[in-house]
Amino acid sequence: MIVNIKEKLVMLHETDFTQPLFEGEIPLDKGMSYNSYLFLDEKTCLLDTSAKETKDTFYKELLKALNVRELDYVVIHHLEPDHTACIREIVKKFPKIQIFISMMGSVFFKNFFPDLADLKLNIIKEGDTLPLGSHTLKFIAAPMVHWPEVMMSYEENNQILFSADAFGSFVTAHDPYEKNFVDKEVLLNESRRYFTNVISKYTTAVLALIQKIKDLPLKMILSLHGLIHEDNIPTLFKWYQNWCTHSPEEEGVLILYASVYGNTQEAALYLEKGLKARGVKTTIHSLNLTDVSYALSDTFIYSKVILLATTFNVGLYPKMEFYLRTIIEHGIQNKHFYLIENGSWAPQARDLMSKYIGELTNCTIDPLTLTIKSALKDSDYPFLDQIVKSV
Repeated sequence: MIVNIKEKLVMLHETDFTQPLFEGEIPLDKGMSYNSYLFLDEKTCLLDTSAKETKDTFYKELLKALNVRELDYVVIHHLEPDHTACIREIVKKFPKIQIFISMMGSVFFKNFFPDLADLKLNIIKEGDTLPLGSHTLKFIAAPMVHWPEVMMSYEENNQILFSADAFGSFVTAHDPYEKNFVDKEVLLNESRRYFTNVISKYTTAVLALIQKIKDLPLKMILSLHGLIHEDNIPTLFKWYQNWCTHSPEEEGVLILYASVYGNTQEAALYLEKGLKARGVKTTIHSLNLTDVSYALSDTFIYSKVILLATTFNVGLYPKMEFYLRTIIEHGIQNKHFYLIENGSWAPQARDLMSKYIGELTNCTIDPLTLTIKSALKDSDYPFLDQIVKSV
């Protein structure tokens, strides 16, 4: 879809609903969007391309938007294949094109496109500019947001930040303006899930970027994924500041459980009922059924997390183990955990969960706990009530 953003600037907004997973692991319940941007100034300049799934539509729309004009420049902000899958076709169609890319990006370019290794690349760095006519791009280095070669562009005339993968979301819309996106809760959830699963490992780099751009006059942020941000830019910065510093969004508790025969689940549901009866905001997931991308995302919302897991094959139930490995990989901090285990003959889930949590920064484990011996007994419920009161 071609979207007119400003005079001499269009967005090529491609959506794909065929992929069940992003990057082979993250569920795409609402599809995925791939955005690129085209300046139609004295010089024509394309900012990034698209994914192989949307290659045909992208290429047709690019030629339509150019309207028989030559394509003079391509700026590659980020080398991941979901933004560079159309490079070969573009180079073939426009053999005189000039490609602008970071120094490290040029190395990655030759890795991804060995058949184009002899192509002349223009190296860009922090502070360099690219005049297009009535518009000038100024380049901003954004290493490790979320790859080391990432660049961003700032266009001073319209005060637009082209933010590469930052400030994206797992959201698609026929009208890609955030201000016209009705379900703000979906936008928040899918922006958080995008951040936590794609970028959150590199929060130090993201915070450094925010410091770099926070004083720029910004009327618009254009990401490679998701929606066009205008009115919500302060909110977007607030979200990223909270997520990067692992500050809770709201008071409440997350309950995550892994159950085999339903007994551990019974304890989890009892806790949920007790907490909600006391007015505590509670989110609950079965790790048996819920993809870890959602569990990771919801872990960023609250400061308190209750984990319930069974011992399995003299170890920790695999779904819980995978969740704990995931939050370690993504650097979860500042959480207070309550641990409940279940075991029929050699319960050790709690000790194994504690070991993983010990690898996290500034996370604590509450002394209140419970070991369920196979099934809940009458004597177990007072311990669950104590945990509810403590939370």
